[in-house]
Amino acid sequence: MKKITAVLMVTAMLSSALAGCAGAGKQTEVTVAAAKEGKDLSAMVWQGTVEALSSVDIIPVASGKVTQILAKEGDHVEAGAPLFQIDNQDASLQLEQTKASFQAAQASYDSAQKANQLNTVVKPAQISFTTASDNFNRIKVLYESGDVSQADYEAAKAQADVAQVQLQAAQNSQTTTSEVTKAQLESARAALNIAQKRYDDCMVSSPIKGLVTKINVEAGQTVSPQIKAATVIDDSGKKVEIKVADMDIDQVKTGTEVQVNLQTLGENLKGSISDVSAVSDSSTGMFLVTVTLGEDSTNSAIGLMADIRLSDNKEENSVYIPAKSVQTDDTGSYVYKTADTSAVKVPVTLGKKKNAYIEVTQGLSTGDLVVLQSSKPLTDGEKISILTVK
Repeated sequence: MKKITAVLMVTAMLSSALAGCAGAGKQTEVTVAAAKEGKDLSAMVWQGTVEALSSVDIIPVASGKVTQILAKEGDHVEAGAPLFQIDNQDASLQLEQTKASFQAAQASYDSAQKANQLNTVVKPAQISFTTASDNFNRIKVLYESGDVSQADYEAAKAQADVAQVQLQAAQNSQTTTSEVTKAQLESARAALNIAQKRYDDCMVSSPIKGLVTKINVEAGQTVSPQIKAATVIDDSGKKVEIKVADMDIDQVKTGTEVQVNLQTLGENLKGSISDVSAVSDSSTGMFLVTVTLGEDSTNSAIGLMADIRLSDNKEENSVYIPAKSVQTDDTGSYVYKTADTSAVKVPVTLGKKKNAYIEVTQGLSTGDLVVLQSSKPLTDGEKISILTVK
């Protein structure tokens, strides 16, 4: 009897242990992540230097002595406005010579074209050939009827053959003359264009409309294509180039308004993002972003350091969680937050996305643990077993 009782007690203990194991197995295994605090982009500040929209260094194409300075530093000039003159005496003589050669080639070409139109070279040969051909046809009929000798027949035939060769030669000559004079005209035109460019290059002009910021030459100085002679900037607007980290670049869009602070001048200006580089710098991983300043900026701002902020400036920190922890249903977005050993379904209001993370504006606090992965789909209040905290 005692043995039976002992067996029953052991059986009961094993059953209890197995039941306990079965209960533990019902807990869903999860990986969780902590909600992190991070400054919102609108509270971030980037720094850059105010620049002109573009700056062009003027390097002369021609070599020679500067004979006249035609602009000074601080002048506003139009595109094509002369800055300084290089001695053009030799270029002028060459230009006149090539003009004369071009005019001669043009006259020859026009004469050849007129000859083609009037057919002056071919027409006499055509008449001779027609006459000789008609005469041969007449003699041939008489020869076949026995009214003329073979000698007369052979002579008429030879005369017609010669006239045909002369006609072909005249046609070839007229075509050749036309082609040769056309080629000579094109060659003369090319030489004239080269000479004209050489002459024009002696007048150094501004390629853009803007402000002359530097004149590095003076009258009497010899210049060459190796010398940076002047600088002109496009002062119709200003820009600031900043570098943005890869984790922030997806929130920086073309057209986004920014605030520009010039601490040196104590000024706050408006601006907007005009360009975002498509790829990051391979050495730094940063993206180049161009900010264009508004019309209220002045030339005195060029060269100054500027602080750039997004216009919707918020000073408070934000809560960020991994974007993959967010789920949605008919009621909206939600996450599973841990509460003791359970997973609680919590509705959340989302803000800006930041690469793999997303801002939570309502529903969570810094340090809350949210379920990132689970061994099976969760339900509200379900018991969980945390494997890893990320």
